[in-house]
Amino acid sequence: AMAGAMTATKGKFPPGDAHTERDADQPLTKTDRAAAYPTPDGKLTFDKLSSVFASGNRTRDDQPNHIRVQTQVPRELAEMWVRLCPAQVYEVGEADGDGTVEVKLAPSNCVQCGAITAKGGRLTPPEGGSGPEYTLT
Repeated sequence: AMAGAMTATKGKFPPGDAHTERDADQPLTKTDRAAAYPTPDGKLTFDKLSSVFASGNRTRDDQPNHIRVQTQVPRELAEMWVRLCPAQVYEVGEADGDGTVEVKLAPSNCVQCGAITAKGGRLTPPEGGSGPEYTLT
């Protein structure tokens, strides 16, 4: 309804200026608050690796890496990748002297969600068409 009123009045409704901040001016992450996730109980809530197993992932551990990302990145970016990934594919390694960290990958955990493509990575098809085998439940 609000969008319709704004369209009909050519932006004059609601009156006044909308005070918004540019997205580019916002910090990359909200580091001032800790994530408060419940501890996995194995009945209603599960850890990431149990969820990867439940997806029916058929990826071999020795197959070539199909995730294309830089392995030396700023700590902020590496930690964001860890939080972004639903399958625990990324792990933050040790810091280097130049302010970057090494990102360790576990591509066999990947469930092909494609989230990394939004933040600087690229997915290629895994070897042999392997990966999660989703079923309707």
